[in-house]
Amino acid sequence: MLNSSISLGRADFPVSFISEFARDNVGNIIYEFLRESNVSTEYLHLYEGSSPLSLAFLNDRNDATYEFYEDFPQERLHINIPCFGPEDIVMFGSILAVTKEARTRLEELLHSAKNAGSIILYDPNFRSSRLPLPEDIKPMISGNIAYSDIVRASDEDMRMIHGCMNSDEAYDFIKMNGCKFLIYTSSSDGVYLKTPSFSKYYSVPAIETVSTVGAGDSFNAGIAYMLHSRKIRDMGCVSEKMWDEIIGKAIDFASQVCMSTENYISNDFATGLKKI
Repeated sequence: MLNSSISLGRADFPVSFISEFARDNVGNIIYEFLRESNVSTEYLHLYEGSSPLSLAFLNDRNDATYEFYEDFPQERLHINIPCFGPEDIVMFGSILAVTKEARTRLEELLHSAKNAGSIILYDPNFRSSRLPLPEDIKPMISGNIAYSDIVRASDEDMRMIHGCMNSDEAYDFIKMNGCKFLIYTSSSDGVYLKTPSFSKYYSVPAIETVSTVGAGDSFNAGIAYMLHSRKIRDMGCVSEKMWDEIIGKAIDFASQVCMSTENYISNDFATGLKKI
C-alpha cells in the first residue's frame, strides 16, 4: 500500500498512508519520501526499534521473489482511526491485513469505513515465501473479503489462498465470502473482471518489462484514481463502459511501472494525468 500511496500522491490524489514503521534511519527515509510525494502521514504509528524490510530479487524474466525481515513491537497499529465518509476509498492488504497482533485495530478501522459508506478494496498480495499458509490466516482472509466492495487479486494470490486455477473459481470463492466484485489479474495474460451482472476480459499491451515490482500496487492505484476522479460512490451503479475506463487506467498505471525500476508511477506520467 506504500507503493500505491506514492503513485496516488504523485498524481495529486488526496491520500493518507495508514501503517507503522520505526523511528530509525530506514523509517526516516520512508517518512520523508511519503511527505515529498504528497502523502499524508497523519495516521502513521512510529515506534521505537527497527523498521521492517522486504527485499525483491528479479529472475531472468524480471519477475520478483521476496524475502522479509521483521522485528515489530508488542503494541501494533497504535493509530487514530480516520473519520471516514462515503467519498472515501480504503485500500488494504498484504501482511498487515493478516497479522493477528494488529487484527483488532484493523477490524475497527474497516468497520468504521464500511459503516460510513466508503468503498473498500482488498488486495491479498501474498508471496510464495509466505507458504505454507497458516490455518489461522484463512479466517482473516475470509473476513477481509467480507468487508470489501472489491477484491483485486492475482492468479498467484488465488492459487495460494484457495487453490483457484482460473478467474471463475476465484470469483466463486470471493462470492462465497461476501464480495460481489473481483478484479483478477494474470500478469501478461490479461485482466478478468467479475461482477454480478457481467464478466469481461481485458488484454494488456506487450511491453518491455524492466521490473514487475510494484505493478499490482500501481494497478490498485489506477483503480482508486478512477473511482475518485469519476466520484463513484456505489459499485452497483458502475456501467460496463465505466468499468472499461477503470480497468484501462489501472493497466496504464501498472504498465508504466513495469517499464521502470521504480515501484510507482513516474512524476512525468503523473504530470500527464494532471494535464488531462
